[in-house]
Amino acid sequence: MGFPAGLLVLLSVGALPCQPITHGDSAKQDGHCFQVLPAEEGALNIGRHWGAATPAATVHIDMSKVTSTASSFEFRTLDPEGVIFFGDMGDHDWFVLGLRRGKAEMQINNIMTNISVRGGQRLDDGHWHRMLVMNEGDSVRLEVDDEELLALGHVSYPIIERPVPEMRLAMGGLLLPASHLLSPMNTAMDGCLRRWSWLNQTTTWREGAALRAKAKPCFSALRPGSFFPGAGLASFRPADLAGGTAPPNGSWGLEVELGIRAPRQTGLVLAVGVPDGSLALSLVLQPTAMVVRLGNWTKLRLPLPEGPCLDAPLRLRVSPTQLALQLGNHGGTLPNQPPDFQWLQGTWLGQEGRLFIGGLPDGDKTPRPQEWGAFRGCLRGIRVQGHQLDLDSALFRSDTIWAHSCPGAHEGAEAGRRARGHGAD
Repeated sequence: MGFPAGLLVLLSVGALPCQPITHGDSAKQDGHCFQVLPAEEGALNIGRHWGAATPAATVHIDMSKVTSTASSFEFRTLDPEGVIFFGDMGDHDWFVLGLRRGKAEMQINNIMTNISVRGGQRLDDGHWHRMLVMNEGDSVRLEVDDEELLALGHVSYPIIERPVPEMRLAMGGLLLPASHLLSPMNTAMDGCLRRWSWLNQTTTWREGAALRAKAKPCFSALRPGSFFPGAGLASFRPADLAGGTAPPNGSWGLEVELGIRAPRQTGLVLAVGVPDGSLALSLVLQPTAMVVRLGNWTKLRLPLPEGPCLDAPLRLRVSPTQLALQLGNHGGTLPNQPPDFQWLQGTWLGQEGRLFIGGLPDGDKTPRPQEWGAFRGCLRGIRVQGHQLDLDSALFRSDTIWAHSCPGAHEGAEAGRRARGHGAD
């Protein structure tokens, strides 16, 4: 039987509790940098899992009670690719709605057809968009903000007539292996849903209290970037990155650029090392300075600008002869010790080398000062060796991290709609 593309959208479940992202003294400190700390009331963050197709939440619908073929919800993201929701009515009867390069994509698989189609305007702009999916006869229609975006004919037939006991819906993930998709997709989606209505049903998430206890909040307003909440990290294998190999002329150096917005704290911004050894390079934010250490002998300390919140572009360059750090309008340089540079170069170009962002792995294998904490704040526009770094392509990424969004400045009730994100960092 053909799968109803329209039905796979959210169900009318109880609102999730509003959860602030900070507590106690940290909330007061963060308020200087992130004016929006409370969560968006009643919204569901579907960006709970990375590296697997595991859904953020699931629900089952009793098909004997379905009388409507339309489902609707509001969706917001700065993430250009990922699964919004998946639904099935049997092993070979399924539907996926997601984004690819910021545009809506539907994939339908059933005995009538298997088809993947994408189109319309980009939706990864940080605005709330009203989405409606409807199964009409043998057709499936997607509307966005009351305008038809995609329409497919002869791909399904009325869900109300289907002799199946239930439909399964999965938010932000899949209920089948990702390899079964018609067009492969990075399933992780840093996005939020709210004001959903699925068919005519009122049901509850299968995860129940566990979902409420572990749910990530949805920020009331967004700005582009990647938000690190003070727990978790992302790691990359330099050899897998663009520009991660030695240049043909043999002259190697390291360059990292990013924007940083964070309260005064002690936290690791980035490091280069190996999983079971010491660090060849570390960049640490301290309450009064940004400190970069290269190897055992080279250490550069750059005082922070005045004010409770650091909000500035940062550029780190390591050449065979010099270590340079630029933070906003201030910078500093130091001559390198050859052993320190050679250590970094060998680590970066070796297969065991790792680039750590926001923190270090748990355990005692990587020696580091105990006072270092995981970084808390927003990193935007991360560029390594001149190439944009995408946290969705990490070798490992903690589920605690918002890969494509940071809390924005409070602008009133419609802040989310007026946010000015122009794509993901």
